[in-house]
Parts: sequence; C-alpha cells; structure tokens
Amino acid sequence: MKNKKSIGSAVKNSKYFELSGLICLILIYSIFVQAKSGTFLTIPNINNILKEIVVYGILSCALAFPLINGTFDLSIESTCALGGTVCALLVTDGFLGIKTNLFLAIVIATAVCSLIGIVNGLIVAKTKIDPFIVTLGTQTAVRGLVYIVCNNSAVTSLPASFKNLSAGKILGISVSIWILLLVFVVLAVVLGKTAYGRKIYAIGGNYQAAYISGINVKTIRFSTYVISAALSCIAGILSTARVGSATPNAATGYTTIAISACAIGGVSLGGGKGLAIGVFLGSLMMGMITNGMNLMFIGSNWQLVVRGCLMVAAVFYAQWFHKVSSREK
Repeated sequence: MKNKKSIGSAVKNSKYFELSGLICLILIYSIFVQAKSGTFLTIPNINNILKEIVVYGILSCALAFPLINGTFDLSIESTCALGGTVCALLVTDGFLGIKTNLFLAIVIATAVCSLIGIVNGLIVAKTKIDPFIVTLGTQTAVRGLVYIVCNNSAVTSLPASFKNLSAGKILGISVSIWILLLVFVVLAVVLGKTAYGRKIYAIGGNYQAAYISGINVKTIRFSTYVISAALSCIAGILSTARVGSATPNAATGYTTIAISACAIGGVSLGGGKGLAIGVFLGSLMMGMITNGMNLMFIGSNWQLVVRGCLMVAAVFYAQWFHKVSSREK
C-alpha cells in the first residue's frame, strides 16, 4: 500500500502531471475528428496542422518568457507584423535605403524588432507602470509603424528564397516546421536546463524573494522582452514566407491565440510556472481545433466559442491540480 501511495504521490507531484488532462483531450479530440472526417490523422493533414501552428506556436514561445517571469507582452502580434514587413522590404524595394540578401534581411529585421523589446523591457523594469498597459501601448504604436513603413499596402514580389522558408522541405518536412521545432527545443533547454531559466521561474514565482536572494531581477525581466520581440520577428518572417507577401494587418488577433495556447499548456498567467512541452501541446491543440472543425465544416464563429471554453477549462484544471498536489505534500 505504501508503495502504491508513494507512486501515486510521485505522479501527482510531477511537473508533467498537469499536462495529462491536455494530452487526454488531444487524444479524444483526434479520435473523434478522425471518425467524423476520415482524414484528420493522415500524414498530409498532420503536416498541414503543424504548418498552421508555426506562427502562433513561435508567438506562444515569445509570450511564455515574460509570462513565466511574471509579466505580460501584448505587443507580440504587432512586432510580428513589423518583422515580416521589414524583412520583405529589405529583399525587395529596400528599407530606409537599404537592400540586402535574405540572411542579412533576417538579421536586420530581428535587430529592428529587438528595439521594441528593449523599449518594453526598459519601461517595465525601470518604472512601476503595469506591463499590460505598457505593451498595449506599444502594440498600438508598432502597428501604426507597420502601416507607415509599408505605406498602407502589402509588400509583394518576394524572391523564391524567401518563400522557401515555408514552401521548402528538408526530409519531406517544411522548413518552417523544422524552425518551429527548433524554437521549442531551445525554449525547453533555456527554461529547464540553464541558470538563466531558473532565474526566470524564481522571479515569476516570487519577485521579492528573488531580489533578496541576489538575482538581478530588472536585467532578467528586461531580457525576456528582448527575447520575446526577437522570436516575434521570426514568427513574422515565417508568416510572410507562407503567405507570399507582407501585409500591415498580419498576425492581428494572434496574441489572443498565443495566450490561449499558453494557458491551455499550463503556463501560469501569474508567473513562475510553465513548461515548453506544455506550450507546444497548447499550440498544437489550438491548431487541431481549427483544422478539425474545418474538416467537419463547422464555422469559424463556433471555433472561437470552443477556444474560449477550452481556455476557461484549462485554468480550472490547473487550479484543481494545484489543490490536489498541495494536499499530497
């Protein structure tokens, strides 16, 4: 009996136990949609789902850094649009008189977007203004910059090398999917295997305790915004590659999807908790909802209803899990 209890306690106290509900939901949903459509679990459709989640999957990773650190970043979708637009201009008509190859365009676009992260990070770290308000302001301002930079029109005529970031394949899998998986692996390593990652969790869990323990809380908090902006830029570039053009309204509404993916994946909106695998599963679930309902010819309005219900259910499950695990300790 003691062994059974100890095993049960170990399972419930595991940091992965909270994801069991989401994994079961993914399995049940997959079986149900497969039974209805007959094509949901085919290789081509799985590839479509993964390509669908590339942009907001990377944006979810971008959001996870400030969320786990106990802050917020609403500007990711506008930064995403800016990154795609700047990169597209650099390889076509030029940006601020500069025209480059694709590699340098990606580097410059990432640097430009990182400036947005620097602004967010400085204001949040150095002032007492709520991060929600700060990034809401930058979200609006950056979106305005996108319209100014592209002169209110889409940037088209992208070179084949740019489009190949999405259309190209390695071992039969889209380049963008490989980039998505790489971002999640890096997220997992940084958060789970480095001292920097442990500091992010510590600050998000208890800011004052982290400060007293000697962690440079302002620098760490600042850096999460720079990382968030850089990842948002990568998402924007891949979005532009997939569509074949950069539009000023790109990624509109994707912050909500990223928040949903993080919440469903077990990232605490209060900070201090969250796993890379959870963010990936949350993003996957969001993509599965859209793809599965499209296969069953269910309208986009109902998809929004399901997404909202899932997010509430995920938060409820997280609270229940916290109570269960607390009783076991």
